[in-house]
Amino acid sequence: MSDAVAGGNDPVTSVERPGEVWVAETDLQAGALSLLDALFQNITHIAPAIAGFFFTQFVVSLAGGAAVFAYVVSVVVVLGLGSCLSTLARRFPSAGGYFTYISRTVNPRVGFLSAWTFVFYSPVVTGPVCAFFGFILENQMKEQYNIHLPWWVFVIVALPIITGLMLLGITLSVRTIAILGSIEMLIVLAIGLWGLADPGPGGFTFEVFSPTYDPGKIAVGGGLALAVVFGVQGLTGWEAAVPLAEETENPRSNIPKATIGSIIILGVLLVITYWGQVVGWGVNDLAGLRDSPQIPALVLGDKYWGSLWWIILIAMCSSVIAVSLATQNVATRMWYRMARQGALPAAVGRVDPKRKTPTVAILAQFVIALFFGIVMPIWIGPDTTFFLWTGLTLVLSIAFVYIMANLGVVLYFLREKRDEFNWFFHLVLPVGTSAVLLYAIWRSFYPDYPTHPYGYAPFIVGGWMILGVLILWYLHATGRNEWLEKAGAIVEERPETEEELAHRHLV
Repeated sequence: MSDAVAGGNDPVTSVERPGEVWVAETDLQAGALSLLDALFQNITHIAPAIAGFFFTQFVVSLAGGAAVFAYVVSVVVVLGLGSCLSTLARRFPSAGGYFTYISRTVNPRVGFLSAWTFVFYSPVVTGPVCAFFGFILENQMKEQYNIHLPWWVFVIVALPIITGLMLLGITLSVRTIAILGSIEMLIVLAIGLWGLADPGPGGFTFEVFSPTYDPGKIAVGGGLALAVVFGVQGLTGWEAAVPLAEETENPRSNIPKATIGSIIILGVLLVITYWGQVVGWGVNDLAGLRDSPQIPALVLGDKYWGSLWWIILIAMCSSVIAVSLATQNVATRMWYRMARQGALPAAVGRVDPKRKTPTVAILAQFVIALFFGIVMPIWIGPDTTFFLWTGLTLVLSIAFVYIMANLGVVLYFLREKRDEFNWFFHLVLPVGTSAVLLYAIWRSFYPDYPTHPYGYAPFIVGGWMILGVLILWYLHATGRNEWLEKAGAIVEERPETEEELAHRHLV
């Protein structure tokens, strides 16, 4: 297989034949992960308990009873985005993910700017998520047992554990998230089904699938569109296996399968969960759900399971650890590949010779997590930190990356693969999903601008992008352009060795 930049040949060849296992030529642990591992990497990055429990009140406050309909729309949009990304993942396997895809299909500088903007996604998530769960844990321990446990205690305990698991190797990291992901999925599904079986005031209804359903008239102007935006945000993570391509067996086929599979599985699960919480709380009392001092899932857990309410807390804790591992996997592999291709300092691409982990990138992520998990929450509060940095700020940044990847699909097939061009998959789908994202974001700000401090999100993302442009200008002005030639490079592949096969079976 030829290098996509250096060779200039068709990167899609006859590798990954049926019945054979192909792996990447990489300094990372090639072939360590299976299709199931990649699937759980995506599932836990989506974080079923966080997506299904943490945002319920906020989404219902925006769209009322139509919150469930908004989530269905989000799933459809994400399926379209996943289809576009799968096209690129099948052709350009690399730990660089979006950096490599967009550099290869659009432009290396746009690829750098996309990766730069991506910082507000996987690299930032761990800190705010851990701090917010610590905040929830603090409140629950005080209310249930009159125990004062400061929120930051969970952060300073969790972050070293997460970092340690990552340093010990990708196999241990992903096996851990598979176990934790299975636990949280079962609990999340249970609360959703329980709510549908034992509804609150207003009874069981399918009307939540109507875009105009708003008992109590609590929806805000533009709220449905903003609910769709947050629904898309709640499903982000479906692409998390992409940067693990160099460590996944048969990456050209398994990464796309994991992408679409995770969207379908979690899409169905989260629609049931939202539906169950809305109906279980009671469609005639959605104002009470919106104004609840406790997360609705905890209230429903107490209602249905009594003294076993803490099972909901277990799902949340499991989700926090799992999503932190998954997001750190994504961020560190992207940093590693960018460094190897010259866009970041070479030290960031350093790999432990025994465990095959990018140690410098992992330690850098630990520092980032500390800042957003301790410093930022002390400044503006753990709950505000969570909703600002993993809410609209994340959505705006990832929307830019998604749209650039969609543009890459269109340009690649129009310029290089015209004979394979398909009007629906290579034009209508990427343009259509990009248009939906742009419209939903526009409606999020007009006619009602988000309240303080969430209205700062576009200025945060915009200012960060301007800084990225200045860095690109500096690299160009100082003649440091050699990275441009390697930015879109993809990895070579080879058949799995007997030693790797024996290790995989042992694991």
